[in-house]
Amino acid sequence: MILIVASNPAIDRTLHVPVLEPSRVHRPREVHLGAGGKGLNVARAIRVLGHPCRLTGCLAGHTGDLVADLAREEGLEADWHRLPRGETRNCMLLNHDQGDATVINEPGPVLQAGDWDGFARKVEGLAGAARGVVLAGSVPPSVDPEAYAGLCRSLARRVGRVWVDSPGPPLAAILRDPRGLSLKVNRFELSEALGRTLDDPGRLLAALRAVIGAGAALAGVTLGPEGALLATADGAWRVEAPATRLVSSVGSGDSFLAGLAVAWDRQWGVPDSLRLAAACGAANAESPYPARFRSDRVQDLFQSCRAEYLG
Repeated sequence: MILIVASNPAIDRTLHVPVLEPSRVHRPREVHLGAGGKGLNVARAIRVLGHPCRLTGCLAGHTGDLVADLAREEGLEADWHRLPRGETRNCMLLNHDQGDATVINEPGPVLQAGDWDGFARKVEGLAGAARGVVLAGSVPPSVDPEAYAGLCRSLARRVGRVWVDSPGPPLAAILRDPRGLSLKVNRFELSEALGRTLDDPGRLLAALRAVIGAGAALAGVTLGPEGALLATADGAWRVEAPATRLVSSVGSGDSFLAGLAVAWDRQWGVPDSLRLAAACGAANAESPYPARFRSDRVQDLFQSCRAEYLG
């Protein structure tokens, strides 16, 4: 079983309008409500792959109740941590015919003293029954990035594989001491956390190898339609993204991470793990809703993916 830690879940309200224009009234043709956030997307994608997983996360107020209800209706197994105040956030996903989706993310509830400590204790307890842990998404406002990084490191000392995909200050804190962790981020997130431009494959690869040199078990960066790079102590690999018809890239990085986590839990080698991850990310991009793709489409795309060893 893989434990998914969603520190800052959301309600994803997905709307479709033919054309998105500022300063104009829009009447969407479609409206879809779902339990959202990166952690929920990872759990959903793992479930599509037919692998066991369990969710936990912080929920607050009426919006939190709705997240729990929607996740339960999907059949996602969860053990939530309830906050005594605040409201779980809403996120707006605007699909349109002009290209990729436009996304508006709220920050989430402000945690008070002791709230994070209680949640961290819950995660530590649930992790005892897991073969791997995925910590995905942003953290609520006021959470100390070092406290988040500390939870990740504590889990890495106890659990076989700990995956982290969290942007901003938490990622910067983790990169100061990534020992034992498996990191998956996108190019912008890694560049922002390191404070330098990573605009070509050579610089990206050097950055990933430096993270491995600092003690990380794995470091991967997704590059959208350019594929992904991944490094371990045994070397580095590149995978090309299979050709797809882009509807929305929201959730593609989460689906990529789900593919990696499942393949690793099944003890696949690096090349096939990367191929499955890339296939999941590409299948997601064809769907208007995050991590709602078909397993048979993943298998088709898996066959067309190629992973190259870079040394």
